[in-house]
Amino acid sequence: MSLVSLNIIVITNLLEVQTQESDKTLNSSTTDELETQNSTNILEMENPISTSKITLKNTGPNDTLDLDSGDYGVLMVVNQIVIMIISIIGNLVTLLAIPYVRKNYASEFSILQFNSVVLVLHLSLCDLLYALVGFPHLIQVYWTGSNIYEDNICYFLGVFRNLVAYADFNTIAVIACCVARQNLCRRCEENRSSHDEHDLIFGGKRVYLVCIGIWVTSFVVLLHPILGITERFGWTASAYGCDTINTTNTCSNVGPFYNHIINFCAVIIFYSAYLIKIARMRDKVFPSDVSKYNELSLTISTTLLILTICYLAFLVPVAVFETCNPAGVLAPSTSQRAVVASCYWWIYGVNVIIYWSTKRIRAAYRKCFKDVWTSIRKLKTDVHSSEDMSDNFWLPLRDMQVRRDQVRYI
Repeated sequence: MSLVSLNIIVITNLLEVQTQESDKTLNSSTTDELETQNSTNILEMENPISTSKITLKNTGPNDTLDLDSGDYGVLMVVNQIVIMIISIIGNLVTLLAIPYVRKNYASEFSILQFNSVVLVLHLSLCDLLYALVGFPHLIQVYWTGSNIYEDNICYFLGVFRNLVAYADFNTIAVIACCVARQNLCRRCEENRSSHDEHDLIFGGKRVYLVCIGIWVTSFVVLLHPILGITERFGWTASAYGCDTINTTNTCSNVGPFYNHIINFCAVIIFYSAYLIKIARMRDKVFPSDVSKYNELSLTISTTLLILTICYLAFLVPVAVFETCNPAGVLAPSTSQRAVVASCYWWIYGVNVIIYWSTKRIRAAYRKCFKDVWTSIRKLKTDVHSSEDMSDNFWLPLRDMQVRRDQVRYI
């Protein structure tokens, strides 16, 4: 019996050892699975062009926005609301007033007949779309700090906002090209009023094809995250809410970065050539009417130059911190990215402020407002007159009765 008892004790000990070893194996496999899942989350790269240092960052659909201080969220919300109000009202007025004046007061506002103004209207349209769709989402992100959207809605918000943003960026470069062609054209050296008649790129209805090309180019730039090749759109729990999520351990989608570089180079080259031309034309003498027209043209071109400089000032930090480029080693925190974003978002409101500072555009606004107010007053007068007529409808009947009585007495 003692031998049997000894065997039972040995077998029991062996079973306990096997159970402990199986538990250890299970725990190690579970740990490996968790590490594998975490490695597929968002990656912040040390050198996104070549090899990358991976920093794990959990960005699940239920993660919240991580800011260093709660005051950041309030300041961001206030900033976004101010920009949104300015952008919606200002760009909506621009999209209504400028086409109205171009159509009804072409001779009085001949300077607004240039096709470069069509590109300005396209820029206002992009800003308005961003303000209507992008800012409500961003305000919600910083107010609640959480994701309240389904995956497909978050995907749409990310795609739409980025597509509009890149169309906005590309329009700035195209405006620079259009202004340079308009002011450097040798065929209309003395009078630029007929430039659009012979411009092979922006002349006539071709300017609308250019606008379509801007959207196509923006779509191609964002093709990787739209199709989910190396990136995808979803909840990031970062400064931009629903935005691009890197699905690899390297920054392989460098399209947005090169798009920014091309735009920056285009703006610098075209406006440098334009400024050199202005410096050379100072000593030239033109007839009084041509000189006045060229002065007005110079005012519009200068306005677009100032607008472009402001855009670049707000956009450069985003291009440095937020796209695949060598400066990615800086790896800013969510709060730092929020500060950069708060400056960048003024791109969508600064154009309205610059438009209002331009004399001819401001005069176009006033003309449109005046006509609208006159139409409203006329409409009110017509309504009141029709009401008076309806209230006194019996007066003609009374006059008819009086005439009948007079005839009867005669």
